[in-house]
Amino acid sequence: MRADEKLQQDLERFFSLRQHSDDQRFRARLRRLQDYQGERLARSHAGLLAVPANQAAIGFLLDEVYGGKDLLPVARDIRRAVNKAASLLPDRVMATSASVLEAAILTQELDEALTDTLHDSLDGPLHDTLYIEGFRALGRADDRQRQLDLIGEVGHHVDRYVRGRMLQATFRMVRRPVHAAGFGNLYDFLDRGFVAMRDLDSAGRLLNELTRAEAAIMARLYAGHPTPYAGQ
Repeated sequence: MRADEKLQQDLERFFSLRQHSDDQRFRARLRRLQDYQGERLARSHAGLLAVPANQAAIGFLLDEVYGGKDLLPVARDIRRAVNKAASLLPDRVMATSASVLEAAILTQELDEALTDTLHDSLDGPLHDTLYIEGFRALGRADDRQRQLDLIGEVGHHVDRYVRGRMLQATFRMVRRPVHAAGFGNLYDFLDRGFVAMRDLDSAGRLLNELTRAEAAIMARLYAGHPTPYAGQ
């Protein structure tokens, strides 16, 4: 499946998310869950975050991919002009956007499902015990693994971009026509990711390290380990 076709398919998933409804109570619960998860991820990966060169890359991942920050305007751009985007942006950049957005959308789907599982527990402060019980009750281990696999893919896409001088030049050259065509949000989203990761020795290596750590935590969670976040 071509990257533009994959993006169109994922858009249907994105716009069907409950967070786009007028259910304010659900949205408040979802935000409380996502705030907790952001804090937990920062705790679990404090060692990686302590390395200055990693901070921008992990920040982009936590805010824009896991957190879904500014994802709505990006999705609107794609729905409005994905065919034009595919004609202007290099194929590798389109493939990168497909991986990033699938990871972000799958994350939002899992967050919404976990919000429903935790239900009114999210009307008050969320702590590790409540979260762990909800995580185990929800299950969906295959989707959780897919989420980590997609994050790993993003790192390898970025490495290919950083090594490809011509690809970088082409991406920079299309900035104006892309904005003029009405999908500047998509371009800026990708640009923020590339900029955040460009100074790394290897985005693939960093994200593999992060996803391996998350996979170990996930395995302990599903196995019923009494302290699944051990070592954070």
